[in-house]
Amino acid sequence: MAVMPHCLLAGEPRSIAIIGAGIVGCAIAFALSREGHAVTVFDPNEPGAGTSSGNAGAIVTGSITPTSTPAVVRSLPSYLLSRHSPAVLRRHHALKALPWLLRFIRHGTPAEVERIARALLPLVSKALQAHRDLAGNSGAANLLSQEGWLKVYASEKEFAGSALERRLIEHHGVVHDILDGGQILELQPGLDPAACYRGLFQPSAGTVRFPKALAQAYLGAASRRGAQVERARVHRITPQNNGATLQVEGSERGFDRVIVAAGAWSGVFAKQLGDRVSLDTERGYHISFGPGSEQLLRRPVVFPSRNFVLSPMHNGVRLVSGDELAGLVAAPDYSRIDALVPKAFQVLPALADWKPCERWMGYRPSTPDSLPVLGRATKTPNVVYAFGHGHLGVTLSAMTAWLVADLVAERPSAIDLYPYRASRF
Repeated sequence: MAVMPHCLLAGEPRSIAIIGAGIVGCAIAFALSREGHAVTVFDPNEPGAGTSSGNAGAIVTGSITPTSTPAVVRSLPSYLLSRHSPAVLRRHHALKALPWLLRFIRHGTPAEVERIARALLPLVSKALQAHRDLAGNSGAANLLSQEGWLKVYASEKEFAGSALERRLIEHHGVVHDILDGGQILELQPGLDPAACYRGLFQPSAGTVRFPKALAQAYLGAASRRGAQVERARVHRITPQNNGATLQVEGSERGFDRVIVAAGAWSGVFAKQLGDRVSLDTERGYHISFGPGSEQLLRRPVVFPSRNFVLSPMHNGVRLVSGDELAGLVAAPDYSRIDALVPKAFQVLPALADWKPCERWMGYRPSTPDSLPVLGRATKTPNVVYAFGHGHLGVTLSAMTAWLVADLVAERPSAIDLYPYRASRF
């Protein structure tokens, strides 16, 4: 039988601390403040300004293929030993990353891929619906659109490499279209026809061209309902019978419930509470090409064999790439993303008229099985985990907020949270 939180009655307003003001924490703050809870959000940085701001801006409602697959596992040696591969392991981080990598390899079997796809489906399939609910009630509906998610392959060999993904989305009923070259160019004019042999299009996917603004809109709506935001770092969570105490910049603060949504920094809090989650940082990079260039694209376009996404954002086209295991301290290495710029010009020739104007690096909080950590702390039910979203932070932020609100209110969850439990590691 599950252990339930102590003392307070179901549905009773609570004092709640949220550790982390990324888009996940901001969405949770709004969802909980709507239900009358007294919410305080802690983060030393500006809300929505971290990894939440540097992505491709997609809400991918059919993203059920995990990162670890048989093909990826076979390619790991070449990936991790080449400076120019789509994924790289920094030498200084190798020993620390080894347990995560071993688990990653174990999850790359056909049976595990199918299990993980089943677990991702209920999260991603309702992701745009959840965002529309939060955005519509926070005055941010104009920040969402439904432009779809387009993957483009330049040859039969490249397209054949998508067989596993196509099988999974077909099996699980994800709406998609297979496009020929002409149909790709109708959907997205301006691409080099030589790069457009086949396309895989998911029309139900959403787009957020300004993710930072969406996160701040959610938090702003929470603030209008009384939520407090403190630019402060939380150092420790100490469980109490009737809640938990936070050590915040030298002071102690007590709350009925605590939500851990600190992204890549969440593992330390889980460890304090006795949960040794497997969490590492897949560091991602982007280059922006400046205001006006976004007119070149109608939607995000993925080029799988070239290992990047081109996405029209609020301030220009964004070239997004990189899976770098290097921890939270090492300096950025922009050499691989810089090397992709000429390839971006090849597939979108008009982009060559624009110069790169911004380079960015951020920390994706990733688990080896591509599933987030969602649910109560194993030994401390007054603490709820909401982290480890990997490449799907924007996609899953609003859905996570729905699920956390159910946990806090002690309502039956809309989906089974067992696959996302912290103890699975």
